[in-house]
Amino acid sequence: MSRSELKEDVFDRPADVPRTGLPVQISTAGIVHDLGNLIQVASSALNHLARDPNVSAAPDLGLVIAGAKTALERAGGLVRQTIGVARDIHAEIEHADVGACLAEIESVVRSAWGANLRLEVRVGSDLPRVKGDPIGLQNAVLNLLFNARDAMPDGGLISIDASLAPESSKGGRIDVRVADNGIGMTSETMVRAFDPFFTTKGGGLGGVGLPMVKRFAEEAGGSVDIESELGSGTAVTLRLPAIR
Repeated sequence: MSRSELKEDVFDRPADVPRTGLPVQISTAGIVHDLGNLIQVASSALNHLARDPNVSAAPDLGLVIAGAKTALERAGGLVRQTIGVARDIHAEIEHADVGACLAEIESVVRSAWGANLRLEVRVGSDLPRVKGDPIGLQNAVLNLLFNARDAMPDGGLISIDASLAPESSKGGRIDVRVADNGIGMTSETMVRAFDPFFTTKGGGLGGVGLPMVKRFAEEAGGSVDIESELGSGTAVTLRLPAIR
């Protein structure tokens, strides 16, 4: 497989499965496994499309395919991570390079979103790594970006700012702030924003993203804050421990 081709096999975890809570674990893993199968089909189709000579002759289309490949790679990582949790496999918490994670997210989003959405990314210089899984950090930020996008049906500006918190305690802390100028939230919605399955979206969508963001932050030893005003937009800040 060449470096330009997307890995199609997303199931590369060991097969040993503890017996405790097995029915629930199998149910969870089964759903995610089916998702993994769909990811493999899409990955195979993208690899086939990327080899088409007509694609190389259209640079703009190549950028879109590259963004789709990156998104599928993230999805495959999430599948492996979720199956690992269902098997009760506990890996040591990794360290994430915030700048690198945000640069990859920016390339994916810019290739997929329309011109009515503007994205500004500002990353402080020489930021230390943060405690946390890189894929988990990217998924958390993507969840916040999708929420921000949904809050601006007519388009608008979304900003991501990553900086070393000046008032942080010994060891340091990195703040990653995602802000939009969308519809904002009422105080009642803000109180319940991190409740599992609570959503203001129709069609049964939503209610999972923000709780997952909170879970990621807390598992990394950090926290998440939300500020919002109806009609003025929303800002969510991930506060993550820095690694020196």
